[in-house]
Amino acid sequence: MKLKVLGSVSPYQKDKYNCPGYLIESCDKRVLLDCGNGITRELKLPDDLYNLTIIISHLHRDHYGDLLTLGYATYVYQKLGLLKEKVKVYIPKEESYDKTYLESLNEHFFEFIFYDETNVIEDDVKISFKRNPHPILTYSVKVEDSKNTIVYSSDTGYKNNTLEKFAKDADLLICETTFLQNQKGKEDNHLTTIEAGTISKKAKVKKLMITHTWPEINKKLYQKEVKTIFKNTILAKEGKVLKIGSR
Repeated sequence: MKLKVLGSVSPYQKDKYNCPGYLIESCDKRVLLDCGNGITRELKLPDDLYNLTIIISHLHRDHYGDLLTLGYATYVYQKLGLLKEKVKVYIPKEESYDKTYLESLNEHFFEFIFYDETNVIEDDVKISFKRNPHPILTYSVKVEDSKNTIVYSSDTGYKNNTLEKFAKDADLLICETTFLQNQKGKEDNHLTTIEAGTISKKAKVKKLMITHTWPEINKKLYQKEVKTIFKNTILAKEGKVLKIGSR
């Protein structure tokens, strides 16, 4: 299983940083976790469109802003005869999603599928979902092949968080770490460095990748704080490729 970081910051892209996106490859299957602003420039097209499944964790724009760009790319490559099968795009099943935005994707080669916590996608890799606290309906995502497991937290608060169980013993947890410890206010919509480290320690994951950091703040400050709780912590960095070893 191989992971490529396409985007690592929020709520906006800046300079070399893109909003969230992570491409997982296992055998000949590809899974794109979120499609944030700017991630398309890190993809190898049209190759990365083949056998691709896109999972949108929730409908905040920094997590699906490049769907319009990628959708048009699928449309063009299909017209050129280079893409034979529609790319499946899984979106949380919620009536309040941004219908206007999705309806604007009138030139695409996508198949939109709505999912909830009960759905499991099995096609060489297994993809499952767990709801976590956030202002809108949001799911963490688990991707498993025969040997390895990657869990993506998406956006989440700390109280009533399910990641400790959902990410149990995962080879890699890609975890949002929006705030330095002294930045978090009263609202519990995102994690601090210490909270991300605590979840990883309790879940006994093998490795933690921290992401969803502010584009204006040096990433190493986040890593330094997280490592006080969980040592095996790395930074999400655009273009970084990580090979997940067998158990």
